[in-house]
Order: sequence, then structure tokens, then C-alpha cells
Amino acid sequence: MALHLTEQNVEQLLTMPMAIEAVDEAFRQLGSGQAENLPRRRLHSAKGMMHLMAASLPSCGYFGYKTYTVFPERVQFTVCLHSSENGELLALIEADRLGQIRTGAASGVATRWMARIDTKVVGIIGAGANSRPARCLAAERLRRPLRWPWAW
Repeated sequence: MALHLTEQNVEQLLTMPMAIEAVDEAFRQLGSGQAENLPRRRLHSAKGMMHLMAASLPSCGYFGYKTYTVFPERVQFTVCLHSSENGELLALIEADRLGQIRTGAASGVATRWMARIDTKVVGIIGAGANSRPARCLAAERLRRPLRWPWAW
């Protein structure tokens, strides 16, 4: 029986430090050829679109895909995680929040490896839900306490 994680479960279980470490390791494996990443593909209908992305991390025993549909009245994000050993569906994850955290984590990994050690100022360009994780990362990178009311 596959695990079903809701947006609320993701919010409660996944921290930004956990996400940064996971993304950092996935990028390492991708860079060394031990992981695969398929670029986004799009399918169109008369009223909306479906977007598909997939990746494989065999050393961890997983592969999966993220799909999201975009329609005028609704956007819905889902991740299906499978065993790379036997193909079993391991988890079905509601993935709006997961995507926001992963986006921030990717920025965190880039900051970890590309920012100067003596950084005192971080600029963030952008707005919306994906800017929240980036703001938390900026505060973390500058070793300052998070002071925003929505900080995790």
C-alpha cells in the first residue's frame, strides 16, 4: 500500500535543511552520472495543460515523476515515487508545497557552493510562494535569525 502524503503532511515533515541536503546529494549524483533527470514535457488540451518531469536516483532506490495540471480554475501538483528495485508505487504526494521547498533548496545549494564565505548581503529577485523559501535561505546563509512571521 502506497503512502499518501497531503500538503499538510509535507509541511509538517519536510524541513528546509533536510531539503537542502537531499537536493545537494541529488545534484552530486546527477553530476557524476549516477542519476537521471528528464526535462519538463507539456501536454495541451483545449482548456488547460499537463506538465511532466521525471528523475531517477538508483543509489537511493527511487525513481518518480512530478505532474501538475494548469487550468483556469485550478493548478494541482502531484509526485509519484516508485521503487527502482521493483517498480512498486511507494508514495503519492501532494506536491505544491514540496515544489516550493525544493525550489528554495536548489537556491540554498547554489548559495552554499557559490556565495563567498564573507557574504553580508543577499538580494532576492522575485515574488510569490517560491520566494518564501529563498528568503529563509538568505537569512540562514547570513546566520541571522528568521524574523518573518511565515518563517519555518
